[in-house]
Amino acid sequence: MIVNHTIDVTLDSILCIDHEDKKKLDKYIDISLEGNPKYIITSSKSEIINDKVLRFEQYDIIFNKILQEIAPNFNNLDYFGITGTNGKTTSAFYLNQLIGEENLFVGTIDDEKKYFFTKEKILTTPKLFNIVKLISLQNKKIKSVSLEVSSHALEQNRLGNLKFLISGFTNLSQDHLDYHGSLKNYLHAKSKLFQKGVSEKFVYIDSSDSKKIVEISNIDSYSIGTKESNDVRLINYDDKKIQFSIDGIKVECELSLSGPKYIENFLLAFSMAYYSDQYNLNDLISSSENLTNPPGRFEAITLENKTVVVDYAHTPVAIKETIKYAKSRYNNVTVVLGAGGDRDKSKRLKMGEATINADYVIITNDNPRSEDPIEISKNILEGIPLNKNADVILDRKEAIYKGVERLKDNEVLLILGKGHEKVQEIQNELLPFDDIKIAKEALELKS
Repeated sequence: MIVNHTIDVTLDSILCIDHEDKKKLDKYIDISLEGNPKYIITSSKSEIINDKVLRFEQYDIIFNKILQEIAPNFNNLDYFGITGTNGKTTSAFYLNQLIGEENLFVGTIDDEKKYFFTKEKILTTPKLFNIVKLISLQNKKIKSVSLEVSSHALEQNRLGNLKFLISGFTNLSQDHLDYHGSLKNYLHAKSKLFQKGVSEKFVYIDSSDSKKIVEISNIDSYSIGTKESNDVRLINYDDKKIQFSIDGIKVECELSLSGPKYIENFLLAFSMAYYSDQYNLNDLISSSENLTNPPGRFEAITLENKTVVVDYAHTPVAIKETIKYAKSRYNNVTVVLGAGGDRDKSKRLKMGEATINADYVIITNDNPRSEDPIEISKNILEGIPLNKNADVILDRKEAIYKGVERLKDNEVLLILGKGHEKVQEIQNELLPFDDIKIAKEALELKS
């Protein structure tokens, strides 16, 4: 069996591995040799001399040939990549549905069972080897892949020399500054997707940040907005229908979607499919009628006029927009949220500030990881005014039950931050936890 991580090395497996830091590379090879693999294929950067270690000057070429053995067609597929702070999952999920059954979705909401072939932690954007393995395991014909592309993946060159037919940019706001250091660096990492040799062209939601991306990019691009100058121009929309023009052609689609940015996410997905030049406009219009939101993205659960919405919003901008959207539809909005531990601490106060339009806020645990949950909650509370109706209930289940208990007709409880996730990470232990399941239990108990 061919593997691509030290954690997957077993007796007689073949490990393909490389790293830009040769000291780390040799460290990983030493660890892997303890697992008694058949061979280790690596680059000439390694200084380890061992009969099982095969070093190649042109490792990238060898590795690509191995990938072609795993999935011979992977280089011939059409790849669609979407990056941005918020909206990647929803846009890629819509795109997957618009394109049809011959498209493979790869992203945040993937069931970890799909990755049974590795013990690696599943990331928003898997590395190229794992994507190729996924392609090889499909029991249906695959012509294209819709892929969420994170800034980490771009910065770490996780996708190697993968070429995108067309890419998309949603937006940029504060997140991952613990990794990137600044918003400028964060934007620069995102911009790597929109360069020659990586993507042929791209579509973007018009904004000040996307204009910066366009300035950095050296490929053709198409804008989405409300101005006459936009390539895709939103004309009008309501809860059931959207009107827009694309390349001067007026389009009308019926939609059954919801969420604070579903219009932008839909237009990005539709435009990427259209500008890829692979799909008929009328077919895309027809497919639009059947689109659904991804799991954990403004997912509503209603019982006896009591509504709970589970959403992945975990950045200040996403939290504020989700609350604003809910306020336009419900009389009263209660919010349950926390912040991830061992991640960007500077955004926590802003997360608290983002709840300004909520009627009641419950601060709870998200995924505290190795951090003290009390300290995380204090960081969020610093952004909430003293006169705000707010509580701290660190037990997330108890917090959800408290939120549901308060619900009256035409009110909503927003459970933010974890969305589709099925576990909660506390002190490096993964514990079963499903916001949607807990919300249903609480609603049934209340009824």
